[in-house]
Amino acid sequence: MVKVEVMMDEGALLARAMFNLRLIKLSWALFFILIGASWILESLYELESTQKWALVYAGTGAILLLLNLLRYIFKIPVSRFTTGLGVLGVFMGVANYYAPDSISIWAAAILIIGFSMLLGAVKR
Repeated sequence: MVKVEVMMDEGALLARAMFNLRLIKLSWALFFILIGASWILESLYELESTQKWALVYAGTGAILLLLNLLRYIFKIPVSRFTTGLGVLGVFMGVANYYAPDSISIWAAAILIIGFSMLLGAVKR
């Protein structure tokens, strides 16, 4: 059996890189909109401080997961680091909403990093 590799020309690689930069800029824009909206809602006394942080954590995690989902759909390499941060953000947002100040974000971050390293070692 003959193995055939499909090579992309430089123009296609450049277009894919530019599209990835657009996705990153879109993600940053959504992040700043999320932060601004949460501050406005807190200043209008619609959110308490713990609810604000739960919204920020979960929203940031959702933005990162959406970024990597779009990368996957458009066949751009997915970042395991931002995927892990996205999962951590959603997890911390839900945890802070239902049980404020119960889980340390640093402990959860160390746990996610450890599992990521473990999966990377087992996968090879």
